[in-house]
Amino acid sequence: MFRIRRATATPSTTPPPPAASLSASPRSVVLAEIGTHGVLDARLGGYRDGERSLAYPLASSTGPGDLVIADRGFWSVEFAHVFTAAGTDLLVRLQSNHLGTAQEQLPDGSYLSLARPGKDVRLRAAREGRTLPEHVIYRVITFAKGDKVAYLGTTLLDPEQYPAAELVVLYRERWEIELAFDEIKNHLGSGGPIRSRTPEGVRQELWAYLTVHHAIRQFAHTAALARPAVDTDRVSYLKCVRIVRRSIPSQLGATATKLTRSFTEARWEARARLLPARRSRDCPRAIKKPNRWPVLRTRARRDTVQPGRWAHNQTTKPKSNRRAGRPVLRGNRAPSPQ
Repeated sequence: MFRIRRATATPSTTPPPPAASLSASPRSVVLAEIGTHGVLDARLGGYRDGERSLAYPLASSTGPGDLVIADRGFWSVEFAHVFTAAGTDLLVRLQSNHLGTAQEQLPDGSYLSLARPGKDVRLRAAREGRTLPEHVIYRVITFAKGDKVAYLGTTLLDPEQYPAAELVVLYRERWEIELAFDEIKNHLGSGGPIRSRTPEGVRQELWAYLTVHHAIRQFAHTAALARPAVDTDRVSYLKCVRIVRRSIPSQLGATATKLTRSFTEARWEARARLLPARRSRDCPRAIKKPNRWPVLRTRARRDTVQPGRWAHNQTTKPKSNRRAGRPVLRGNRAPSPQ
């Protein structure tokens, strides 16, 4: 999400929002490549627009052979229908109330499920002149996420060609979109309030950030393909940003020959010092709120202690030992000498 000023989110004819919403956020849903972080398509809306409704038009930018990985909250019968109609397969995190009705158990532990659109969804689609299927068939994969159970929904129904274990590992790649957002917000300068004060100006500025990010990612991908080819994530994005910013003034009014030579030099400069191969970053989520009853998480106890909680084998909260070794003061009296 991108923060904008109150004047851009609220028309002048309406009363101002409460103080808690002074930095309103326009909705943005982005379709990006996992390997290159390049933004393929995006939809921008107001802070009252739902992310799922903004995601439906993104199906026009996908096609046969594509796999769309989406976070929890996007899955619905209409969402599956829109993307599968374009020939696209889906791999989406499911909420526990979107598991549908089990139809067939598969050898790898997953099962086929059936879901029907709700009555309100049908009525809304009829008013808007859209047609929905009677039902959709999808595959539900159950896996352990820490000490909890999580679910994935996919349109890849063949368990032999697409094993459940491989799809669970593949779903972790969805986190690449968060890294792309970090590149746009923290390295292109869009993390602060948008300068524009009109809805049209906000859209124009956000599209400008997305366009520049796509161009820099295209430059990094071209540099990565130079022989010997390497993964695009080994080319530093921040370094590419600095190269582009430094090169723009010298290329104003340059000839085509000079531009080609400058691009070649910049490409090899981007490859001068490649990043090391990315290490595994699997880590359980930890509660950011400090706990009143802290537990020392030594290396030997990390497997038996929940992040932000006390040990599993304890049924009651541990007593605080902050006063251990200290004299107990009662009232205003000082401790008597021993």
